[in-house]
Amino acid sequence: MLDENAARHGERLAVADAHRRLTYREFAEQTQLLAGWLSGLRLARGSVVAVQTRSSTLIPLMHFACDRADLTFLPLSDAWRSREVGHLLRQSRARVFIVPPDTKDFSYAEMISELRGDLPELEVVASAEEGSTGISVEEIVSRSSQFRGSPLASPNEPRMCMVTSGTSGLPKISLYTDNNLWYFLSTYVRTLESTGTEVFANLAPANTGSTGYLFPVLTPLLFGSTCVMLEHWNPITALELLEREKVNVAVAVPTQVIKLLDVARDRQVDLSPLRAITTAGAPLPPEVAEEAERTLGCRILPMYGATDGGVPAFTTVSDPAEKRYSTVGKIIPHTQFRIATADGSVAEGGSAGEVQWRNPIKTLGYLNDDSQTQAAFTPDGLYRSGDLGELDDEGYLRIVGRAKDLIIRGGQNVSPREIEDIVVGMEEVVEAAVLGLSDPVYGERVCLCVVPKGPGLTLERVAAYLQERGLPKFMIPEHFMEFSEFPLNSGGKVSKGDLRTLVLERTR
Repeated sequence: MLDENAARHGERLAVADAHRRLTYREFAEQTQLLAGWLSGLRLARGSVVAVQTRSSTLIPLMHFACDRADLTFLPLSDAWRSREVGHLLRQSRARVFIVPPDTKDFSYAEMISELRGDLPELEVVASAEEGSTGISVEEIVSRSSQFRGSPLASPNEPRMCMVTSGTSGLPKISLYTDNNLWYFLSTYVRTLESTGTEVFANLAPANTGSTGYLFPVLTPLLFGSTCVMLEHWNPITALELLEREKVNVAVAVPTQVIKLLDVARDRQVDLSPLRAITTAGAPLPPEVAEEAERTLGCRILPMYGATDGGVPAFTTVSDPAEKRYSTVGKIIPHTQFRIATADGSVAEGGSAGEVQWRNPIKTLGYLNDDSQTQAAFTPDGLYRSGDLGELDDEGYLRIVGRAKDLIIRGGQNVSPREIEDIVVGMEEVVEAAVLGLSDPVYGERVCLCVVPKGPGLTLERVAAYLQERGLPKFMIPEHFMEFSEFPLNSGGKVSKGDLRTLVLERTR
C-alpha cells in the first residue's frame, strides 16, 4: 500500500513532526534504506526490533522498514525507564534496540549500558538521533542502499507489537498481523466516511503503538492521506497544531479532550476543517462529549476496545448524537460477540455482563507469554474484556463499568464510572476518578478524587450535586481528595494504581 501511495501521490505530504516533513516519495525511500540496513544485519525472520522514541516520524519509518525486512516492530514509550524497558526487551527477546537521545534529566545511553549485560539476545544498539549511543538513524539512511530482499512471508504472521498501558503490573506485548491491521483500519476509515485526502493528527502519544499511532498515523499512511504528529502533549500546542495544519481528524484520550476544551473556551481559533475527534483509552463523559462537539465544532467518536483484544464496535459520523455520547457504537461485521454473566452463560434481556468478543482485528495473544494469553481469552477464543456492558434495543453497546473496578460497599455494587460521569459535569471539576478504600465495617467506602478548576469545592457540595441527580445514598462518596493533576500512564490514561498509592499515602 505504501509503494502504491508513493507512486500515486509522490509529492503529497505523508507525515510530519516538529522537526521534519516527508512526502510519500521521501517516506517510501527512507523506509527502503532502513530496511536495507536491517536486512544487512542477517536477522532471522520475525526477529524483534525495538524502538524507543518520542512521538516522531521515526515510528512509522521503522514500522514500514521492519515490515519490508520481515521483522517484528516493537515501539516503546520514551517515558519508560529501566524497569519497563528491561522487562520488555527481555520478554520480546529483541535483537535490535534504537535508543532515544539523552535529556537533561535522564540518560538512555546509561540505561541500556546497565541493562545490556542482562540481555544476551540483544545484538545491535543504535541511536534515534545523533549524540546518543551507536550509529544514528540519520547515518543509517545516508549509508544504506535500498532494500532488495523478498517480501513479507505472510500477512498473517505477527509483525507488529503493541504494548499494553500497564495500569497494574508490568506491561505486556500484544501481537498483530498485517491482515489484522488492514481489517481494523479499513473499518475505521469507513466509520469516518473518509475522502482519502484528510489531514490526521495524533494528540495521544504514538510511541506505544496503539491509540496514538494506529488511528492517526498508520491509517493515513495506508490510505494516502496526511498525518501531522504532536511530539509532546500540551493543550495549547495541540490547539495550535490543529489550527495551523488544518486538521480534519484528531485522535486523543479523554483527559486530553477535557484539557483541550479548557483552553479552547478562552481562545479564538479557526477549527472549521476539523470533522471528528476519535477518543479512546478511557470513557468520555457524555456531558463532555456534548460540550466538545459544541465548542470544537466537530463530531466526537468514542472508540472502545483494548490493545490486548482489539475492537468489537465502532461509532460513526452518521450515528445520532445521543448514541455517540452514551454508547460505543454497533458491533462490527465478522465479530463473534457476547455479554456473559459471572458463570459464563449469555446474559439475557439486555442485562449487563462482561463484554467478550473475537474478530479479524485480533487473532493472536501476547508475545512469548502463553500463560497470560490463556488467561485473557475464553476456552472458545473470545477476549475477556473485564468490562461490563449491555446492548440497547437498537444494537448499540453501552459500557457501564469495569468488573475489577467495581466497589462493593456493604454488599451493594458501586460503579465508579457512573459517579465519575456525573461529577465531571460539575462546573468546578476538570477530572474525576473514583476508588474504593478498604473499610472494616462496609468492606469498602467510596473515595472521590478530583482535579478542580479552582478552590472551594467540598465533599458536601459534591454529595448534594449527586443526590440531586438521583444517586442512591450508598453510592455517595465518603472520602474526598483534590489533586493538581492525576498520574497518567504512558498511554495518557489515568493510572488508578498510581492514584491509589497517592491516596493511601495521604490516609496514613
